[in-house]
Amino acid sequence: MKIDPADIFETCDFARARSLNRALSWMPRYHTGRRLNARLIDSVIGFGQHLLPERQREDISTETVSLPVGNRQTMIRILRPRQGSKALLLHFHGGAWVLGNARLDDGWNTMIARSCGVTVASGDFHLAVDDDLEQTIDDAVAITRWALDHVADFQTDRLIIEGESSGAHLAACALIRLARHRSLEEVAGFVSLCGAFDLAGSKSLRTATGSLIIEPRSAQRNLDRLTSSLAVTDAQVSPVFADLSAMPPALFIAGALDPIVEDTLRMHDRWQRQAGSSDLLVVPEGPHGFERLPTRLALKTRQFMADWISRTLS
Repeated sequence: MKIDPADIFETCDFARARSLNRALSWMPRYHTGRRLNARLIDSVIGFGQHLLPERQREDISTETVSLPVGNRQTMIRILRPRQGSKALLLHFHGGAWVLGNARLDDGWNTMIARSCGVTVASGDFHLAVDDDLEQTIDDAVAITRWALDHVADFQTDRLIIEGESSGAHLAACALIRLARHRSLEEVAGFVSLCGAFDLAGSKSLRTATGSLIIEPRSAQRNLDRLTSSLAVTDAQVSPVFADLSAMPPALFIAGALDPIVEDTLRMHDRWQRQAGSSDLLVVPEGPHGFERLPTRLALKTRQFMADWISRTLS
C-alpha cells in the first residue's frame, strides 16, 4: 500500500525541510567512492569512541556478544529495555558499506527500543573499504542467522529486521540467502529506510544531475568498486532481482530527492507482487538519509516507522 504523505505531514513541515535543503545545497557532497575518506572517518570514529566513555541509560542495558564468522569474530551490540521487551529488532547501520559501527547508532537504536518496546541488536559487520563486499554480506547473513537462532533468548518469538541505506541492502540480502535453507516464520517484519537494492545502480542514480548529502557519480563508482568481482544481476547481490515470495510484511521509506529512490520504488513493487504485503512512504523534500536530519519531516517519519513496527508486532 502506498502511504499518502498528506496523512502524516503538514505543509509547514515541507516548507521547513526546503529551507534546510537550500542550506545543504551549498555544502559539499560526500563522495562514497573515495576509500581514503572512509578510512579516515572510521579511524576518527574509533578513536573518539575509545576516548569517550559509553553513555549509561537508566532504562536500557547494554551488552555485547562475540560471533564467529569463518576465522574471524564480529561483535553484536544489544540494547535491552530493563522493563522487558515484546520483540527483538535487528538493525543494520548505513554508511555505503564502508562507514560506521554499531555503537555509533546507539542513539537511533535507543529511540527504537523506547518507542517500540523492543530489544535492539546491531552487528559490527565487515566494512568493505577493501572492496570485499561478499565478506560484508557473509557477516550480515551470520548476524541474521544468530538473531533467528537466539530470538527465544529474549523471551519472544518475534523478530523485526531493519536497515538504513546500505544496511537495508545487507538486511535484505541476509533474508534472501537464509530463506533458501530455512523458514523465516520468526520474522514479523522488514523495514527499509533509503535502501539500495540494485547494485548495478538504478536509473535514478545513473541519471541524477544534482543531489544533496551524497555525490551521485561517486556513489556509482562506489557500487562499481564493490561489485567488480560480483554479478550485479545475481539476486544474492542485488535483492531487487530476488524471489521475495517467502518474505514478511515490509515497510519501505525513501526521500523523493534521494538519487536512489528508484531502488525503493522497484523493491516495494516487487515485494508487494510476490509477498503480498508491503507499505511504501516516499517523503517529499527528503534527500538521502533525511530521516537523520533535524526536521519535523524526519521526526514524523521516525514516529511513523515506530508506529508501523508496533502495529506489526501487535
